[in-house]
Amino acid sequence: MAGLTRSVIAGLNSTERAIFDEALYASSCSYDDASGDPNIEFIADLVLAHAINSGDPLFSLLEGRIRELVTEAILSVSSPKLDHHVRFLELLKARTYGRVACIYIFTTNYDVLFELAGAEAGVVVESGFIGSVERYFDPLRFSTACGAMQSNQRFSEHAVLTVRLVKLHGSVSWYSRGGRIFERHPESIAASEKRVMVLPRRGKVMDTLQAPYDTLFRIMSQSLGTDCKYMASCGFSFGDDHINTNLIQPAISSGKIRLFALSATETNGMSGFKSAPAFGAGFDSSGITSGVAHSNGCDLWKFSKFVELFA
Repeated sequence: MAGLTRSVIAGLNSTERAIFDEALYASSCSYDDASGDPNIEFIADLVLAHAINSGDPLFSLLEGRIRELVTEAILSVSSPKLDHHVRFLELLKARTYGRVACIYIFTTNYDVLFELAGAEAGVVVESGFIGSVERYFDPLRFSTACGAMQSNQRFSEHAVLTVRLVKLHGSVSWYSRGGRIFERHPESIAASEKRVMVLPRRGKVMDTLQAPYDTLFRIMSQSLGTDCKYMASCGFSFGDDHINTNLIQPAISSGKIRLFALSATETNGMSGFKSAPAFGAGFDSSGITSGVAHSNGCDLWKFSKFVELFA
């Protein structure tokens, strides 16, 4: 988050930076570039609040510019390193032993690393879109099974690992046109086309009430405790209150799921459910087992180390 914040702020021109500084001043805040603090979530909230309070359209334009710079920062990685993502999917695939299997990956990330890795690993990745060169959003894809009709007219599902990739905040490959959501290679989306991503800010909840995010949140809510009874998080800080309050906490409190969180440190977002018997966690120098804290740490919050678990 700190790196993304520094990248976005560095991308502001002198006029935009002056508008940004004015928003900081109005809120009695200051920005430290060395630490990237306050981070881009706080900054986006601050700019939006100042746009509403002041009525000055320049601050609304700045919010749009921040969205553009977040997208540019992600797209600037022209040749992403896929080794760990491919290895992760290959190891999961090996554990299916040639049988029909499905897992869900819920993510707030915008990148397309899992989509790219799925092709390399020979794993079906369903992200809610259907089509070829240009794809359109159809939530029924998340409940679709691929296979063939046998001579006896019985359906035989293709024996592969299917990953249902639910991108709760959208993707750099998504854009809207005529009220519908489409997907295309992120570098093929023209500047004039409207990308649809939930901007990283703490007050995301209003954004997620709109299509297609309302559908994606409903899919996650319906999956927890049914298709998904065990969940592991890797490097997630639980900083999204709308996810904690509406999705995670109710599922843990009711005993519908067991959650194991891997994070460098214990975060404030875990406070609402960290003492639940169905919650466990691993931090650098401590951990939680069945809601009880202990002093045994680990480094499994690093995705590379997490992948090694499956080997």
